[in-house]
Amino acid sequence: MSVQRELVAGGQIRRGPGTGTLAAVAVVTSAMIVAAAVSPAQAAHGPVLCPFRLATGLPCPGCGLTRSWVALAHGDVAGAFALNLFGPPTMVLAVAWLVSTVASRGRAGAVLTAAWNSSPRVRRRAMIALAVVVVLWLGYGAARIADALVGWGVFVPVG
Repeated sequence: MSVQRELVAGGQIRRGPGTGTLAAVAVVTSAMIVAAAVSPAQAAHGPVLCPFRLATGLPCPGCGLTRSWVALAHGDVAGAFALNLFGPPTMVLAVAWLVSTVASRGRAGAVLTAAWNSSPRVRRRAMIALAVVVVLWLGYGAARIADALVGWGVFVPVG
């Protein structure tokens, strides 16, 4: 990520947001606006963009995230969780990241970076937490694929 620098009074260099940070803020903000602007009915009948689903007809671990965000943006918390269990948590994390980035004047994740650099113990715990989330997410995806193949009807169908 590039960092823009600006010379300010007194010869000090002030770091501003880099182009990568600005792009990420724009993408997350756009996703939030689209989720609020699109109706759940429109999202339910939108185009299939998932390469895995287009190739196999089966849901990937991320299938339903967009519809989940749309449902959550319209106040349907139960529906959001039904569409993709990871939808509401990812939206909450996206909002938290966006607020943190804007509050830290464009330095993406300044609070997280400071915590990450504070100690090896924090890094180890963060990596363990991330690994657990990834394993749970992949397990959830595998369960959705199994449900689609066998037809148990536990999960909301993707199409």
